[in-house]
Amino acid sequence: MKTARISALVAACGILSTFCLAQAPHQVAIGPWRFVNGDRTSRTMVYDTIGKILDHHGFNVITQDSVDHHFGSTFDGRRPSLAELAQNAAALQANDAVFGKASWHTRSIWVGTGPKTISTATIELFVYSAKKGTITYQQKGTGRSDEKELVLKDLADVIVTPFVTVVSGGPATPQEQRAVQIAIGRAFRPWVRQHSQTR
Repeated sequence: MKTARISALVAACGILSTFCLAQAPHQVAIGPWRFVNGDRTSRTMVYDTIGKILDHHGFNVITQDSVDHHFGSTFDGRRPSLAELAQNAAALQANDAVFGKASWHTRSIWVGTGPKTISTATIELFVYSAKKGTITYQQKGTGRSDEKELVLKDLADVIVTPFVTVVSGGPATPQEQRAVQIAIGRAFRPWVRQHSQTR
């Protein structure tokens, strides 16, 4: 009788453990990211935008301090290997890692009677799945800081925070920030729509 009770208790604990794992929030790490051009504020916008998109769609975003502690600056200038991604994802208890490369081309063009600063951002975005041990998603996205409002409205289901407001002919930083927001939205939208935790 005692053995039967112990067996029942063990079975119940197993079921509870499975249920808890199923209910555990989907943990996502952001990084490592490589950058070409773009100032520090524009680079920070990459992390902020991805984090807000993930949070809005029901994912638990691992704190950037924790991610930086594990990934550090080891991967500056190169893409991490699957083994490195696996090791760091395990240390962070991350289900996925969103990483990639962001680059900017900012220049002044002549419009009408004067110069105007515009920026084009290019994003190469990858999602590593710890469960599958491989990269399960990769997409490229580009965005220009002077894109029309209709284009921006098209991305509103993914990018949930207001776009950076840019002033015609203004400084480079807000132009870069706005361009990278658009590029991230384009690159990340298919994955977010498929995996959203809020559906």
